[in-house]
Amino acid sequence: MGFSTSAVVVIFSASVMYMAAMFYPLADMSHRNTLVAEKVSNELWKEKLNTKIAITNWASNGSITVYNNGSVALNSSKIDIVLDGQLKPSSSYKANPGGIWPPKTSINVNIGTASGRVKIIAANGASDYALYG
Repeated sequence: MGFSTSAVVVIFSASVMYMAAMFYPLADMSHRNTLVAEKVSNELWKEKLNTKIAITNWASNGSITVYNNGSVALNSSKIDIVLDGQLKPSSSYKANPGGIWPPKTSINVNIGTASGRVKIIAANGASDYALYG
């Protein structure tokens, strides 16, 4: 009876050490992935908080002027437009100038209508809306 008890204790001890050796690398990898995800999330929040866009003018020809009032350069070809509650496909409007949209500058977006409710959404989620007509 003494030998079998010792054998069981040795087997249990070896299995606990084996489980710990398997668990630690997985826990460490999971912790590192969580830290990386938090860093990326914080960077995205910082970019969104530093992005401010404002619709400053809506002309009768269906062109709206959008001002980048933040400190982050945006891509004017990656904006989304919601017109009267419906997402407009990117082929139905044109931002002028296209490409890089530096801070403290404006772009003109031809949406084709002079009235309604429009919402402009930047690629990082910052947005502004206006109601005209």
